[in-house]
Amino acid sequence: MYKKQHTQLTFGENILYQNLPDDLLLELDRLINWKPFERILSKLHPSSVGRPAYDPLLMLKILIIQQIYGHSDPEMEIMLYGNLFYRRFLGLSATDPVPDHSTIPRFRKDLKSMNLYRTCFKELKRQLAEKGYELKCGKITDARLVKAARNPGKGDSDAAFAKKGNQTIYGYKDHIAVDPKHEFVTEFVCTPANVHDSQVIDELLSGDETAIFADKAYDSRALKRWCREKGVYYGVLAKGTRNRKISSSQKKRNRKLGAVRRKVEKVFGIFSLHLNRAKARYVGLAANEIHLFLTVFTYNLLRLWWHLRRKRSVVAV
Repeated sequence: MYKKQHTQLTFGENILYQNLPDDLLLELDRLINWKPFERILSKLHPSSVGRPAYDPLLMLKILIIQQIYGHSDPEMEIMLYGNLFYRRFLGLSATDPVPDHSTIPRFRKDLKSMNLYRTCFKELKRQLAEKGYELKCGKITDARLVKAARNPGKGDSDAAFAKKGNQTIYGYKDHIAVDPKHEFVTEFVCTPANVHDSQVIDELLSGDETAIFADKAYDSRALKRWCREKGVYYGVLAKGTRNRKISSSQKKRNRKLGAVRRKVEKVFGIFSLHLNRAKARYVGLAANEIHLFLTVFTYNLLRLWWHLRRKRSVVAV
């Protein structure tokens, strides 16, 4: 059971929203069909008994706003009262209630239940395919370390230590797979920092890809054999060993494949610079898995917006 939301807008509110200039959130609202997400998330609070919960689609959109603009939960509560662009995106009238700052993290935690966040991600990929963005031509896999929100011994027992070059980092590792053609994120996994990249490769592959591109950390006989059996192009960078260095032809191949693999590094850069995933914002593996989901979900929305805007500009020319 949900709180009554989306009260009919008054004539004055309609005029006010119509006179606001178009912004990114309005374009994102028009970008996809949100109804399927509403149906998926309705499983969170099916009972008609008890205190009414907030509309889960409203809550998901609030998390998307946070992902783009970096508001903390207390900041978000304040912004919901006065930011007209946010209220228009959420479809709020002047009399609609807004969640307080303690409700937002509860919903973020609820997303983990029943793997609903995974179902939402599958639905987004389905809609991308409907719009002509099939994500089956290949996968670029990679991982990066994310510093924990707390220091060691300060309450985050899920985080772990890992070395990157000469630097030791305490935190988590974000693993993603990216479509090389359209550069959408196709899969994601968050683990403690000490989990090796190659240990989650199975979770990043769907089995219908035609090629796999990855850095040297993923190079293995097992993966090479799997690709050969499935007829999948093996685009993993070759790595040398202590007793056997890579040949000049392997170096040349690595440089060629590196141009493709660098696309995933650009995605990670966007995560850090524009989507507030430069470091962990929450404590615990479950919370960071949800944060990674929100990052890739929002990234894919923005990527779709960019593709469609580019198409419109080409047609206009």
